[in-house]
Amino acid sequence: MKDIDSKLRQQLRKESDDMLFSGMELSDSVKQKIRKQAAVEQKSRRFVLPKAWFAGSAGLVAAVVIIVAGLPMLQEPAAVPTPTDSAGIVMPGNGGATGSELSQLITTSFETAEAAKTAFGPGVLAPRVAPEGFQLTEIAGVGMKDQPLRDLNFTYGSGDKTVTFSASRMPAAFPTDLFTRTEVGGVDGYIFEQAQFTELFWVVDGIQYSLAGPISGDEAMKIAESVEP
Repeated sequence: MKDIDSKLRQQLRKESDDMLFSGMELSDSVKQKIRKQAAVEQKSRRFVLPKAWFAGSAGLVAAVVIIVAGLPMLQEPAAVPTPTDSAGIVMPGNGGATGSELSQLITTSFETAEAAKTAFGPGVLAPRVAPEGFQLTEIAGVGMKDQPLRDLNFTYGSGDKTVTFSASRMPAAFPTDLFTRTEVGGVDGYIFEQAQFTELFWVVDGIQYSLAGPISGDEAMKIAESVEP
């Protein structure tokens, strides 16, 4: 039985390497760094996608996006154009931050939405309503010391379920071909709705907004439409 398990792990490792590193001229050491980075990357907001993604073909695509997105942090910075897909959405990146800069990011908790919005800076929007059956449990920001926040996250809880509303100065990384175009407050948005999980992305004045959790698409749109300065 152990031999079978070992062979399965080796096969999975080979197939993963073929998929992730095809066409990339990377050293073994860099590939190893990518594998290690992928194991811990779920703690970094901009590369996290919900657990629901990891069931089925959508999960496979999301996993590749998350792992490859870690490449800029593992190699020397390079001046390259910002890549976009055919729909014009900015693809994975780290906003030009180097690994050393990312290590200096600080997470701060806030008692009120007003305090959080002040820390982020002018123009940021926050929802006026909570998802039905959920309560606001945490407001947290991520950023460099003595600088405006990079990310602002509102977490709503109901038992063991959570819904997250996020505002970020960084572009989101998600496979747009799996999403449906929609409109949020007069701007283009992208939504992916499953039986028990919904993700919604949109951009207003250069700030990336997202909403994700075990709610319906209609509920997600209701919350998104409620945002205000």
